[in-house]
Amino acid sequence: MILQVLGRHPECDLVLDSPMVSRRHAELSREGESFILRDLESANGTFVEGVRIQEAILSPGQEVYAGPCRLVFDGQGLRETEEGRRIGVEAIDLVWTPPGSERAILDRIRLSVRPGEFVALVGASGAGKSTLLSCLLGLRRPTSGQVLYNGLDSALATDLFRSLLGYVPQDDIVHRDLGVEEALRFSARMRLPADTDQREIQRRVDFVLATMGLGHRRQNRIGTLSGGERKRVSVGVELLTEPGVLFMDEPTSGLDPGMEKKTMQLLARLARGGRTVILITHATQNILLCDQVAFLAPGGRLAFFGPPRQALEFFGVEDFADIYLALDSAEAGILWRERFLQSLPPPRPPHPSAPSRPVPAPGSGPGQRLLASGRQLGVLLERYARLLRADQQNLALLLGQAPVIGIILALLFEPDLFGLRQEFSGRGLFPIQDGQTLLFLLMMSCLMFGVINSCREVVKELPIFRRERLVNLQLVPYLLSKVILLGFVGLVQSAILLATVLLRIPLALDASGLGQAFLFLFAACLGGVLLGLIMSSLTASAEQSMSLVSVVLILQLVFSGAFIRAENMPEPLNTLSLLAISRWCFGGLASLARLNERLAELGLPFAGVDFAIPPGAIFGVLLPVLALHFVLAAVALRWREARG
Repeated sequence: MILQVLGRHPECDLVLDSPMVSRRHAELSREGESFILRDLESANGTFVEGVRIQEAILSPGQEVYAGPCRLVFDGQGLRETEEGRRIGVEAIDLVWTPPGSERAILDRIRLSVRPGEFVALVGASGAGKSTLLSCLLGLRRPTSGQVLYNGLDSALATDLFRSLLGYVPQDDIVHRDLGVEEALRFSARMRLPADTDQREIQRRVDFVLATMGLGHRRQNRIGTLSGGERKRVSVGVELLTEPGVLFMDEPTSGLDPGMEKKTMQLLARLARGGRTVILITHATQNILLCDQVAFLAPGGRLAFFGPPRQALEFFGVEDFADIYLALDSAEAGILWRERFLQSLPPPRPPHPSAPSRPVPAPGSGPGQRLLASGRQLGVLLERYARLLRADQQNLALLLGQAPVIGIILALLFEPDLFGLRQEFSGRGLFPIQDGQTLLFLLMMSCLMFGVINSCREVVKELPIFRRERLVNLQLVPYLLSKVILLGFVGLVQSAILLATVLLRIPLALDASGLGQAFLFLFAACLGGVLLGLIMSSLTASAEQSMSLVSVVLILQLVFSGAFIRAENMPEPLNTLSLLAISRWCFGGLASLARLNERLAELGLPFAGVDFAIPPGAIFGVLLPVLALHFVLAAVALRWREARG
């Protein structure tokens, strides 16, 4: 017998009005003497004692989470607790030491942030503020100690709290070429459950715009906003999901004093509304707006944690800037840390490492994961297409390359280059001898288009990628959105290039042959896109990625087989050439043009061994090579994410 249906829909027995709760989230039923809680394939899961479940038998007093809603089973049904959706954060003897180092960046940090408090982490550069924030947020696993959310070990309840934590890094987490409302709408579609309709999304966006005071800027492009307004848009993205805790890394950095004060007042209002706000700041002019302040000394030592005015009394100073002077050395930090610890009550015993745990739910099935991936891919494609259209100048430059290069190539060679009747030219050569050069330049031009189009695409939006990965962004849909749209741009470029050359130089191919030649050129462009994405994932800046373009193109030139036979290359270059996109695309074009045959008829030996392979067989090798490059791009992107 079903006792309760939990969800966002007004007709549910227990209505949980939160954007992170599905319409029909879970149901509680009674079977004999047992009370069974079942998840109804909710987007963000149902959790009992911090463990995601598909089905669990409840006992009186057990806590249940549905999205951000904290419920308790009273023996007859589920009800929201008095704490509701508020989240407290606690650090117990937190230590973090970099791998391979003996020097701790954080040294036994102990603090407790109550739900709804506004807390500032303050200290000199290098004191460990960012490291502490990343440990509290779960980006780093502490070497020892625990981080607790509402008394649950964050390391054991990662899935539960991932969607309940907001994080605004120093860099903007929104695309500057989008409008304010547009960016918020795309973020809402990415983060909110799949059953959220467009009216609900618009209500969430309107609420966030009003909360952040950005209603009058909803149509403005984000790149035209001031620094403070852009930061408010980033905060607004996080508020779409109503997080219980909002972590911020220097949100007032670079702002003028007036905008800094407005930002701090806004964050204080958010805290008064029930959200826990924890931020890093160097500015102390408005620190009295905070409920608590943590001063970190060099060496990652907590020298004080408490109300801001008590900090002045504790350090015996009249200005917060003087506290920096009091903590200007590691030795001073040790003394103040010991004095602070003596003022605290004895530490409580370590929190149990794991609560009473029900049986975890099995992972979502392949069909459900595929649907989620398809939905994400659709949103990412729409957003990326909008970004490409927004930067019209760059798009025009990309598409303008093809006709310019095509005209130059068409004028460089004789119109009868591939003519069936070959006669000596004024240079004492048969025109067909230049055929391989034209085909090579066509292939390399398309490969270059792809590399240049994509070599900055990942690195320029790394902050956005990292933040969305913390929520629910999947790697494959993200990469596919880049490959599909940049591949489409490359498709147009390849078509323009080939058509421009064909206006003056016929390739002596029938319709089928021309179609295959175009596919080889497009494959070269697509391979270039994948190579560019690999470079963009491995480098730390767009400038570094651009500097690698020439290296990649030279390697593709060498391995193409157009100048040196692959079998004449020493190992391991011979083997590496098998993975070169240029080798197979160039070989396919030369095979279609029957260069080996026609040069043999003229008694002219040719150096390209791959040209004897039929085009169909070359496609059979080229497709797995392209698939391998996609896998390498995914591995490179995963490496960049893990490296941070």
